Amino acid sequence: MVLLACCLLIPQVQTLPMKLFSSLPALLMPLLLAACGSVEIASSDAPGIVVAQAEERECGQGRILFPAGEYKAEVASADGTYYKSPKRLRTLGVLIGRAEDGGIFVSNAAGNPQAAWFGDPKDEVDESPGTLFGAIGLSAPKLWPYTPRIPYTTKK
Repeated sequence: MVLLACCLLIPQVQTLPMKLFSSLPALLMPLLLAACGSVEIASSDAPGIVVAQAEERECGQGRILFPAGEYKAEVASADGTYYKSPKRLRTLGVLIGRAEDGGIFVSNAAGNPQAAWFGDPKDEVDESPGTLFGAIGLSAPKLWPYTPRIPYTTKK
């Protein structure tokens, strides 16, 4: 009798993960759409920023070298704007001296705090993201706050 009950329950238990897996996209889609709706590609006439001289900042356990030049607006959100560096950012310290795509994030919060970013901020609005985090709808890129702010002028 117990053996018969186990045989009847096993197929139902085995199909539970399959049912859950098949309904997962429907459950996650509203969350992914909400996350993607918070940023947009900066307009082609959005002003960039110009950093007059190379700057170095401590970020977490490493240092980041920001090159001089024009940083173009890539992505804008209610929180701030991502400006892409004219050259790859150099990282030193825990980040082991690499060159990475990235730039400066300027926040809209009081005092306009800044942060370094690496990766592709367009992943949040792009339909074919270039990073795993962007592909699964997580915020990309990660922000690395620093102080003092990097001085810049706005290019119109």
